[in-house]
Amino acid sequence: MKTLSDSEADRLFDKYWDEMGQEWFKLEVLQDYSAEDDSLSLRSWYRGDKQKSIEQIKASEYREWIESCQKKLEQGVKLIRLHVVNKPYSPYIKWELEHYRYVNVPKCGEQVYLVDKADISVLELPHGDVMIFDRTRAVVNAYNPQGLVISQTFYDESDDISQLLELVKKLKKLAQPLHDFS
Repeated sequence: MKTLSDSEADRLFDKYWDEMGQEWFKLEVLQDYSAEDDSLSLRSWYRGDKQKSIEQIKASEYREWIESCQKKLEQGVKLIRLHVVNKPYSPYIKWELEHYRYVNVPKCGEQVYLVDKADISVLELPHGDVMIFDRTRAVVNAYNPQGLVISQTFYDESDDISQLLELVKKLKKLAQPLHDFS
């Protein structure tokens, strides 16, 4: 396990991503990532112009992420994203659900699931996001109160990530596909 600076973290994340051959799983736990996602679309959403925001989502080019996801899909890798959400939804979550519908699912090929935090109150969630690569490596993000990543902790094959894998297993049983969630 090691916590890295931004540039070192980017390199190791890319290594984990490139070497992944079966499954990428991302658990998202925050209700607001606006410090990370300060996009024109999100600003339009916050101003109340939802139609313009959706048009901007559709027109935005996430080329690098989309191409990277499509390459992994061609290699047979499953891309799974699960977001723990609070009801009522925050304005950010409402925007992000649209992003999932217009980018993550159709363009990136991600399988997106949601689970209501009220339904998992007995589970202990991490304070930041978790990404698991082929069930052998993991990255845990820590965030400041505004939703900006402040550190990333990497776990490789020599580290015990069994607690994370057990949490994922429990969450997957309770999660619903995006299109089934209201």
